[in-house]
Amino acid sequence: MNLPRLPIEKFDENGLLQSFYVNRFSEHLKKYHSDINHPHKHDFYLTVFFEKGKGRHEIDFNSYAIHPNSVFFLQPEQIHHWEFEEDAEGWIFFHSEDFYKLYVTHFELYQWPFFQSRDSNPKLTVSEETASALQQRFAEIMVEYKENTKHSFLKIASLSQLIYADLARVYAEETTDLVQKNNLYQDHFHRFVKLLDENYIQQKNASFYASELAMTTKHLHRICLSCAGKSTTQLIAERLILETKRKLVSDSKSIQEIADELGFDNYPYFHLFFKKHAGETPKQFREKNT
Repeated sequence: MNLPRLPIEKFDENGLLQSFYVNRFSEHLKKYHSDINHPHKHDFYLTVFFEKGKGRHEIDFNSYAIHPNSVFFLQPEQIHHWEFEEDAEGWIFFHSEDFYKLYVTHFELYQWPFFQSRDSNPKLTVSEETASALQQRFAEIMVEYKENTKHSFLKIASLSQLIYADLARVYAEETTDLVQKNNLYQDHFHRFVKLLDENYIQQKNASFYASELAMTTKHLHRICLSCAGKSTTQLIAERLILETKRKLVSDSKSIQEIADELGFDNYPYFHLFFKKHAGETPKQFREKNT
């Protein structure tokens, strides 16, 4: 099974540097997703706001309910697909990291709570008042996107920031599982997550990451608990399990080969490690999800 990875260039509608896209959700499905039930991933940041509809949204092997006034956030490389029980309508927009960096210089993407890490809750439910404000902002973005005039880029980026700001306020109130201590902790945590993404195959011990961040393992543990509600060791294990799951559903290689690729020299240990953290064997997971 080859899992599709959709680049943002696939959705280039009008030459917006192949880096930004917005559309009504129903139109987006008609044009680009003939098979929305098929798992796939992207290389961009995506936000979907549902005005109506009912179903399930599967994100990285977790299931979330779709309903009116629900909002979903996706980060690059996350595997997802939709399953609808009723016709859905709403708005969808996404952009590359480069687009954001080009037009937003005072705020990093990871500082938005829904993009802080892979453990950030990808779903939010908004009030009717917030939903109304979102509808207006999306409609304004759509006008600029279609017209694509001299200053459209700047206005689109500004409106996108306003959408993120509106949603971040609600997110902070609704999401109780992530306790943000302060901006310094967030910055340290982001550096840890970046290091983890770069080194989790070769480095599976908390001491390595603490050393790279010039802090004690105890302090790194405190930061992880504060920002993600999980220990450093848990986060390392979850990153390995997530990548294993992604490979099991998207790669035709044997489980032994996947274990080797992920730096597990001892296959029996890998088997026990996966079962302990995933609740089933790698073979059971693959058979259930492919």
